[in-house]
Amino acid sequence: MTVSVEWEKRAQHDRENIFLYLNREAGALVAIAADERLAGMAAILAENPLAGVKAGRSARQRKLVVPHFPFIIVYATENKNVRILRVLHTSRKIAGRYSQS
Repeated sequence: MTVSVEWEKRAQHDRENIFLYLNREAGALVAIAADERLAGMAAILAENPLAGVKAGRSARQRKLVVPHFPFIIVYATENKNVRILRVLHTSRKIAGRYSQS
């Protein structure tokens, strides 16, 4: 069963900032690879919305670690939808900070 995956505006902004930062600091190939990895993780969530672990106070809020990159995707599951709320660097503390709006 495939579900729809939507990127919230804050998550889109996070993704753009990550791309711009990596492009500036490590070059286009690294920035493109990271962005492709984020897109691939969203595809995984479309196939398996429960791939991540519970994060925060809500049972529907989850986080998914991005392999080989220091990022976490924070998302919420709702029926047949996944809403990507944020893309955060792993050094940030996230538990319970991002509510579903």
